[in-house]
Amino acid sequence: DKSGPKQEQQPPTFEVCLARMGDKRLLSLLSVSLIVFVVFQAAFLTGVHCDASAAADATAAGGLGTDKSGGTNADGAAEAAAMSYDGFSDAERKVLEDTGTKQEFQAEVGRLMDIIINSLYSKKEIFLRELISNASDALDKIRFLSLTDPSSLGEGDTAKLEIRIETDKKAGTISITDTGIGMTKNDLVNNLGTIAKSGTSSFLEKMAKEGDMNLIGQFGVGFYSIYLVADSVTVTTKNNDDDQMVWISQADASFTVSKDPRGNTLGRGTQILMKVKEDATEFLEEDQLRTLIKRYSEFINFPIYLQVTKEEEIEVPDEEAEKEAAEAAEKKDDDEKKDDEEVDVSDVDEEEDKEDKPKTKKVKKTTKEWELVNDTKAIWVRSPGDVEDEEYDNFFKSLTKEFDSPLEKIHFTAEGEIQFRSILFVPKKAPSDLYDKLQTKQNNLRLYVRRVFI
Repeated sequence: DKSGPKQEQQPPTFEVCLARMGDKRLLSLLSVSLIVFVVFQAAFLTGVHCDASAAADATAAGGLGTDKSGGTNADGAAEAAAMSYDGFSDAERKVLEDTGTKQEFQAEVGRLMDIIINSLYSKKEIFLRELISNASDALDKIRFLSLTDPSSLGEGDTAKLEIRIETDKKAGTISITDTGIGMTKNDLVNNLGTIAKSGTSSFLEKMAKEGDMNLIGQFGVGFYSIYLVADSVTVTTKNNDDDQMVWISQADASFTVSKDPRGNTLGRGTQILMKVKEDATEFLEEDQLRTLIKRYSEFINFPIYLQVTKEEEIEVPDEEAEKEAAEAAEKKDDDEKKDDEEVDVSDVDEEEDKEDKPKTKKVKKTTKEWELVNDTKAIWVRSPGDVEDEEYDNFFKSLTKEFDSPLEKIHFTAEGEIQFRSILFVPKKAPSDLYDKLQTKQNNLRLYVRRVFI
């Protein structure tokens, strides 16, 4: 239709422009460049794919997730930085990789770990309760064994039955060490790779029916509760009947057991080293750990030590001031010349004493020391006739943070379908907000099982 609007003319394409320029050589050059680029890109992608396959093969062969086929220096540095928290050197890690045997977790353990790792359970703090309880059990076992074989305790620090907890904020790790009975290689596989305790099996059955995450706190899930806060765990252990062994798991479906290339560093016992998740860094704080130990494990029968950091002011030689004083004295000697004037000998002696006194300055020094956290004993497990009134008073004050002794107490044992020992205290004064809390649930009754707060 000639009367209709004219269509807009389309701009010439890139090829048309080249044709108009009459420079076909430019088009040929661009084509060749494109082909070369595609070839190099394909070669690069193939190389990356080969490296990934090698890494997968190394993992399947028990290489602890490391690529034995090599890699760039940057990859090696990143891997070294990622693994440095566990205390193994590059050479020692290589030995672990070469000698370690990789095994799959029992199916039930896999289910349990999957529940824990992917859970939104709010009280992640129970991991500490469970691990301290396990350490206490290990200490009980070696103490029982020593009744018939005193030599099993060893000598020196090894003979001390205790639990030590320390953190490394920079590395993002928590370690729990006990001087208990330790584990052999078979113990590691059987105790950490399979579920033997009925309590954990019951937990899985209940979870399948109800799906309630609070069951974690009710049943306790033992060692596996560590995965509430950690994504990588290294267990080092020494039993009197075996070499020192290392158990490693990255919170996947497998674990690796190896002989420790460092030799016997523990003497006897077990150390659990965990790499803390990013959303659980609060447990790296000393105050938080101290609070949790006192809440759940205050009455454990063995001493629990927490490594704490303290700052103190100390006097150190002030080298700068000494240098300045020396220069000033030298200048003074040069300026002053002996003359015939009388000099008071006592004044000279006082000045020499001042000059001889070293100059110091105060600086803050950071030190680490071990603090005993659980110094209160569980007196309720003893017979009432064996407990003094002073012990009852001290226990009540420690429990309630009150300054006054209790008005009255009742210490009794109940037996029947269930059996328990109990102490009930009546304070001298009623709390000021007593009537404000009549409609709210009180938490004045505390249940402990085997001295662990439940």
